[in-house]
Amino acid sequence: MKTLFSKFTKRERFLFLFTASVIGGAALFILVLQPVMKEWGQLGLDLDSVNAKLYKNLKLLANKEAIEKEYNKYKEYIQKAGGGEDETAAILKEIETTASNCQVAITSIKPKGTKQFKSYRKFTVEVVSEAKLDQFLKFIYDLEGSKKLLKVERLVLSLKGSQSDVLKGTLIIRRISFPAA
Repeated sequence: MKTLFSKFTKRERFLFLFTASVIGGAALFILVLQPVMKEWGQLGLDLDSVNAKLYKNLKLLANKEAIEKEYNKYKEYIQKAGGGEDETAAILKEIETTASNCQVAITSIKPKGTKQFKSYRKFTVEVVSEAKLDQFLKFIYDLEGSKKLLKVERLVLSLKGSQSDVLKGTLIIRRISFPAA
């Protein structure tokens, strides 16, 4: 019985089998082993990422009490915002109350509008007032320490009269608030 390889020499059969096994090995590597090794490497990277997250979460969990204590200290400052008009009214009331406590006379107070950003709102108010320098300083200090997170962005002071120790001030006050989730 004659086979397909019987008419070839021993050397030609060897070269054919060698070439076929190299091509078969390359195909096995490209089609099977390389994708498996790539997936194995990706699993290793994913495992490293999960381990890093787990380590970070374990550290946070170990510091849970300290984090909650720090959060509770500032929780009252980050109150969820209500509606735009309600919040504007609350800001104006806070400014007026602070001014009266510091003996600062408000001559004009104008809301300048609200800017909506992705995760917060910025309210701006212009206040024109009159007071002595020490009263203005206390007013600004009390505004900045307010639980409403008020910030004086701009202050322009001028003398009310040439012989007076009373100053006329224009303040731009802003508040950052976080919309209800």
